Amino acid sequence: MRVLTHGRRAVAATAATLAAALLAAAAGLVAAGSGTAHAGSGAVVLAQGDVDFAPRLAEGRLDLRIADRTGNGTVMREPSEVVLRVGPETKESILSPVNPVLGDGLYGWFLNGRHAQDVFALTPGWTGLSGAQSVEVALDRAQGEGRFALYTFTEEMEWSDREPVQHLNSDDPDHRSFALPRGTERFAPTWGFAAEGVHRLTLTVSATLADGSEVSDTETLAVAVGATDPTRVRPGDGSTPTATPTPTPTPTSPLPTPTAPAAHIIDDGHIDLAARPAGAGKLALQIKDGTLQSPRRHEPDAVVIHVRPAAKRRISEAYAFLGTPGDPVWWLPSSRLAGLVWPGWNTEELPATQVRGRITYRLDSLRGPGTLAVINDNSMDSTVLLDSGDGLPDAIEHTAGSHSHSAWAFTKEGVYRTTFTVAATLTDGTKVSDTATIAWAVGAVDPTTVKPGQGTEPTAPTAAPPTRTPSTTPTAPPTAPPSTTPTTDPEPSPSASASSPGGPHHPQGTDTPRADDGGTGNGGQATGGRLASTGATALLPTGLAVAAVCAGAVAFLAARRRHEDPSDTAH
Repeated sequence: MRVLTHGRRAVAATAATLAAALLAAAAGLVAAGSGTAHAGSGAVVLAQGDVDFAPRLAEGRLDLRIADRTGNGTVMREPSEVVLRVGPETKESILSPVNPVLGDGLYGWFLNGRHAQDVFALTPGWTGLSGAQSVEVALDRAQGEGRFALYTFTEEMEWSDREPVQHLNSDDPDHRSFALPRGTERFAPTWGFAAEGVHRLTLTVSATLADGSEVSDTETLAVAVGATDPTRVRPGDGSTPTATPTPTPTPTSPLPTPTAPAAHIIDDGHIDLAARPAGAGKLALQIKDGTLQSPRRHEPDAVVIHVRPAAKRRISEAYAFLGTPGDPVWWLPSSRLAGLVWPGWNTEELPATQVRGRITYRLDSLRGPGTLAVINDNSMDSTVLLDSGDGLPDAIEHTAGSHSHSAWAFTKEGVYRTTFTVAATLTDGTKVSDTATIAWAVGAVDPTTVKPGQGTEPTAPTAAPPTRTPSTTPTAPPTAPPSTTPTTDPEPSPSASASSPGGPHHPQGTDTPRADDGGTGNGGQATGGRLASTGATALLPTGLAVAAVCAGAVAFLAARRRHEDPSDTAH
C-alpha cells in the first residue's frame, strides 16, 4: 500500500458551401470552449469564468453593467440582457454555520463556494465606483423557489467557528443591502441558492458622488440554477412566471433499441459492488442497489451505471496523477451526494467467521476513453487504491463482513467497461471467486444506448500513462457536476443534481449511514493501491477549429482553381 501525497469532382459552389460549413463548425468549437453562449431568446448565457458587476457613470447617470471576461477580452453587458448559469456542478452540502443563511436544506447551489476552485463555473465579483464617497447594493425583490443569499464565509472563518457575514438575504429584511468597498477593489462573496429553478434578482445600486449628489440604477438579473436549461430562460424580468422545479424521474426500464438491449440504469443513489455467497462453495459479484427501500441485487451484465455530467470537476494539484491540474475529471465522491451515484464495496454477507483473511477485489481490465482511479479520500487516509493509468491488474483487500466507500475518478467522458474479479478463501480452505464486467456511461452519454456487460461497440483503449512525478502536499479531492431531462415548461423545471461536500483543503470521506443504505457505514477497510503522480493532457477545441478553417479554405481555393482552368473539361 502506498499513501497518496497530494484526455466525383467538386465544383466551386460545393467547395464554397463546404468551406462555409467548416468555418461555422470551427466558430462553434471556439465558442464551446468559452464561458458564454446564446439562449433561444437572444440572451447571452454566462456559464464559466470571471464576471464583475461594475457600476459606472455615463453622462452623469449611474449605469450598472457586467464586465464579462468569460471569453477573450472584456465585454460590458447589461444585466437585463444576460442569464447567469449556476449549474449542477455547483451543488454542495450546506455546512451547519450556513444553515441560518440558506435555511435547513441539506444542499445548495453556490458560486464562489467552498469548491469554486474545483468546478467549471462562474466566479462573480463586484467592483465599486472610483471617486465615489460610497456605493450601496440593495436587493429589492427576489423571485424563485427557495432562498437566495450573498454572504462571506471563508475557510479560516469555518476553522475558527465564526459565523458567516451576510450581505443580502431574500428571506431576511435585516440583510437587504450592503456597501461595496471604496474604490475599485474587487469584492467576491459567495452566491447561494437553496433550490433549483429560475431566480430573478432585482438589484438597485446607489452611489453618493464626491460632490454629494446621489445616483442609482435598478436592474433585474435572471439566474438559471441547477439542472435548469439556461438557454430557455428569458433574461431580465422575463415574461412568464418562474417555473417550479419538478423532478423528472429516471426511467428504470428504457425501451430496447436495435443496437442496445434493455438495461437497468442506475444514475443516482447508493450502490455497492457486493461480494456474496452463491450456494455451496461459490461466490458471486453483484450490484447491490440501495436506492430503494428494499435494496435490489442485479447481475453486473444487466446494469449500466451512469456517471452524470454533474460529476465533472477540475483536477486539483493533489490529484495531478489523473492529468494536468485544471483539466476535467468526472469524480464520484466517497460521501453521499444526492444526484450522483455513490458506489461502494460490500462484503457484509461474508462474515469473518466464514472467511480466512480478507476479500480481494481485483480490477483485471478496463476499456474506455480514459483512465479510472479509485481513491480513499477521507481526512485520515488518502490512498490510491486502484489506478488503471499505471497498469493493470490492480487489487484491493477488503475486510469481511463490512461495507465502505471510496472516491471514483474517470478522466474522460465516454463508455467504460471494468472487469472485476472478487476472490476469497473460505474457512475450510476452499478458494472461491467470480468475475464480471460492469458498464459505465460517463458524462454526456445517453445510458440507454449503452450495452451492459462486455458490450460490442468500440471504445478507445486506455492510453499509456505519462511519466509521473509524485505530489507532495495533501489537499482535498476534486469536489463532486448530473444531467437531467428538461421539461416542456416555458422555463424548464430541473430534476435532481449533485456536487461534492467537503472543504477544498480538508477532504471528507465519511460514509454516512442512511435509511436506505442497508449497510454499516464506513466499517470496511479497503487497502492497496499506488502513489499519486502527475500527467498531461492536450486542449482540443482550438486545434480542431484551426484545422477546420484551413480545410475549408483549401477546399474553396482548389475548387476555384479547377473551375477557372480551361483544360478542365467536363465529362
